[in-house]
Amino acid sequence: MIFRKKKEVLDSYSIEQCVSCNKTNKRKFKEGDFIFKTMEKCTSCANGQMMISKIFGELVK
Repeated sequence: MIFRKKKEVLDSYSIEQCVSCNKTNKRKFKEGDFIFKTMEKCTSCANGQMMISKIFGELVK
């Protein structure tokens, strides 16, 4: 009997965080994302800048 390992598949995500109000937003990873990359203005506080604070993968089941 032969047992085969299933290939693990990961979905990649980026966490954006406002440097002023600390609001966070999780979204799918996009090509060109990197830690500390500044993004658009924060929609919550209107005067803060969103920055990528974390990039990670979740196992797809």
